[in-house]
Amino acid sequence: MSLTLSELQKLSIKAALNKNWHEAIEHNLQILSQDESNLDARLRLGISYLQLEDFKNAKKYYSQVLEIDPINKIALEKMKFVKEKKIQEFVVPDTDKLLKEPGNSIEASLEILTKGITSEKFSFAEELTIKIKDKAISVHKNDQKQSLINYLPDAIAKAILKAIGKKGEIDVKFIGGKDKKIKVIITSSISVFPSEKQDIRPYVKSSDDSDIPDMGEMVTDTEDKVKETDENSRSEEEEESQSDKE
Repeated sequence: MSLTLSELQKLSIKAALNKNWHEAIEHNLQILSQDESNLDARLRLGISYLQLEDFKNAKKYYSQVLEIDPINKIALEKMKFVKEKKIQEFVVPDTDKLLKEPGNSIEASLEILTKGITSEKFSFAEELTIKIKDKAISVHKNDQKQSLINYLPDAIAKAILKAIGKKGEIDVKFIGGKDKKIKVIITSSISVFPSEKQDIRPYVKSSDDSDIPDMGEMVTDTEDKVKETDENSRSEEEEESQSDKE
């Protein structure tokens, strides 16, 4: 029985984290056989071949990425090592941008508008692209067509524009989803988002099977969270007012 894209993505990431490069290559090639436009699989193939000192194949896949996305930061950086035939020490990816930090990050739930694309087409922590037109900000998948996911809520877009105006850096990553609904985390290098009382928690745990995030269980409604927070705040204010009267 063939594995789904989601299953293959989890296996390929686990193999890379454990530095099992041949296994990672096998899984990523299977992904491309099912989804030819998968940019992340090509990036993972590039790093796998680079670690095996197979510079020819590393160049092949990074070149394919740059044909689709000419300004892809990861591919441009890795191509320098390929050209110099050097191996860059592989470290477990930094998860700082997957931390929910009050003021510097916010989550958003989006419904995918483009036909033929579901949450299964994404890999955990996949980097997404934003495009700005007037005051609207759209989120896109980094595939060949730069497929539109949806537009960010006005309040989030306004905060992002503020950060960009102050020369801040914005990062958008996929953290979960089910069917046509996905959840993203938006991180800014400048504090521009509402600060809520919350625990700072990483979305990545370990490379063990049981700890790989279940993307189907990670969709919640951001608006409900905001509403719940507002209701809690009003309840606290009413209790304090009542206490003062007494």
